[in-house]
Amino acid sequence: MIRDYKKSDLDEIIRIYTGEYRAMPEEIEALKAAAKILVYEEGDGIRGFVHIIGEGNHRTIEMGILKRSDIIPLGHALWHETEKYLKEHSVSFIQTYHVKYIIEYEQLFHQLSFEYWYSVYRLRYQGNKFPETSIHTVQYEDRYYEDKIRLESEAFFPLRKKHDIRPYNWYLSADEASLSSNRKYTEKNKNHIHLFFNDDELAGASMVKEAEIELLFTNVKFQGRGLGRQILKFSVNRGLEQNPSGVSLNVLAENEKALKLYTDTGFEFIQAQDSRKLLLR
Repeated sequence: MIRDYKKSDLDEIIRIYTGEYRAMPEEIEALKAAAKILVYEEGDGIRGFVHIIGEGNHRTIEMGILKRSDIIPLGHALWHETEKYLKEHSVSFIQTYHVKYIIEYEQLFHQLSFEYWYSVYRLRYQGNKFPETSIHTVQYEDRYYEDKIRLESEAFFPLRKKHDIRPYNWYLSADEASLSSNRKYTEKNKNHIHLFFNDDELAGASMVKEAEIELLFTNVKFQGRGLGRQILKFSVNRGLEQNPSGVSLNVLAENEKALKLYTDTGFEFIQAQDSRKLLLR
């Protein structure tokens, strides 16, 4: 039976989710606060789920199945109900993530006509703290928001365009409601966000929360000067203060410069995910 989830299902949903994927704390929190999850229940237990995320005509789905042997049959059943929900809400674009190299997921989403999009690597640092850098650092305040989001969007523009991740420049394309929501999210996490300056000019930023580097960018004007390495080491140190056992981050697999920076700094590969997309007709 497929049904909407209940709060009492969350522990089992999270157990299935983290059994397949080494989730970031923010991703666990997103599951706990989910607006729409469908679960596949049989007998006394939940055997799978699909988490539907987003609004408007774009949704992301995350699927979790308890047993690998059930991925294809239960995945088809969960997708059948998911597709009905998406069509009822006039959704035209769907994105999904799944752990790379689980062949059953590759087969399932191929059968469902999802197209491969890109891969994301999960890396982890488990070394010692670095000597503190001399870079001028300040804690985030709301007065810096416009500069931060503008420079962040510019920094990620080439990579987003290369992979056709729209909008290419989020800041220039975001409507007033999206900007307001993002600004509130940034303010909520201000204690985890660090800004880096070259003289009086914002040169980069990072966000480190629960030993996860959730954001790291360098102003395009200052790229190629070693600033990114300084920001990374600063961020690793803050993460180790939150959890001495290690610091994690995610990076696009084809972001070769970032991957080299991270691995040269001591990060090691622990997992990969594939992202796939589908235009729903």
